[in-house]
Amino acid sequence: MVMTSHEAMQIELVTSTSGFDALEPEWRAIEGLTPRNSLFLGWDWQRLWWSHYGQGRHLRILVARLGGRAVGIFPLYLETHRAYKILRVRKLRPIGAGGDTAPDDLGMLFDPVHEHAVARAFVDHVLNHVHDWQLLDLVDLPADSALLACWTQQSTQISGSIVRTTVNRIIFGDLPPDWDRYRQGLSRNRREVLGRKRRKFEAQPDARFFQIHQDAQIDSAFERLAEMHRQRWQGRTEEPSFTSPQYLGFHRALMHALLAQGRLRLYGLQMNAQTIAMFYGFRNGATLYYFQAGFDPKHLALSPGEVLMAYVIEAAIAEKCTHFDMLKGDYGHKRHFFQQTRETLGLRVYRPGLICWLYQVKARLAGNRVPAEPADHIDAAQTKLTASPIAESPTQ
Repeated sequence: MVMTSHEAMQIELVTSTSGFDALEPEWRAIEGLTPRNSLFLGWDWQRLWWSHYGQGRHLRILVARLGGRAVGIFPLYLETHRAYKILRVRKLRPIGAGGDTAPDDLGMLFDPVHEHAVARAFVDHVLNHVHDWQLLDLVDLPADSALLACWTQQSTQISGSIVRTTVNRIIFGDLPPDWDRYRQGLSRNRREVLGRKRRKFEAQPDARFFQIHQDAQIDSAFERLAEMHRQRWQGRTEEPSFTSPQYLGFHRALMHALLAQGRLRLYGLQMNAQTIAMFYGFRNGATLYYFQAGFDPKHLALSPGEVLMAYVIEAAIAEKCTHFDMLKGDYGHKRHFFQQTRETLGLRVYRPGLICWLYQVKARLAGNRVPAEPADHIDAAQTKLTASPIAESPTQ
């Protein structure tokens, strides 16, 4: 553990699992200060992810303190991987990124009163006090992230380069206060189709929509969700979810943890005493998030996925959610229910040296093959950064 000071703010660098565990009370306190603190940055997601995916990686968690009180956390790790099959690249990444489960809305946890001061302190600390990295690879940053603004503002502290990476579009919608108003907001054809499909399902023997409320029910529900998801995607993708031991262990443990916090939303459709579809999501603040789903392809004629999603939206409205977020993936079936979009983006910072030069060459060659997109927040190709050498820094 190392402490440095940035004006009145102190930055602590946590590099051990025991140090990570000791942060739990402060971590939970900060994540509850604003709904803008993503569930994917919450204690349950982050600590369980590290338990299942942290092997061979090294912690670099930054904690910002004012007067000894934690006001921000920037959870990172360091790993080494091969580039161009011969070079070893030391990459600094967010906890949660890099495994086979895909979170959204990463970045930092913060006290909203100190958001921009915390972001500036973190950027300064990463540049000047965290060593041993050649590439900082931030992903899934919200478009309004203070970290994005601070990296551009403080870019003169590094003589490498900064690159904005792929934009992810996320579909979401605002929820009205009742189900009838939601239905009236759909096209007439859509309302009729949804109504017809729901009536067809409800005509089946013992048809019902249900929610998992008890911890003892989770394991069997999880197994059924995993089984249906794999059946649905078999032959359609090389790597369906719910396959690797890490993915299965992580999400099973996460469901138990989030249920205890009152944040898990695990719903299903049942007929003839058999579950034919399941929805796996989370509640954070007044937003319900759709993370994963599965349905039994033998019942495709009943449109179980679509019918279930409508029930879930109705349930979200009933529990006074004001937003429904479909998370990553701009897919047509999501646009059946909502039309609004938001963006997350990535940011790569290269320290000067061979790795930076090779990535610049690769980017130029790619630019010669594919027309470049226009820039918006940060130059889509590269923004050169100038000046000062970078100092020391400790481990993960």
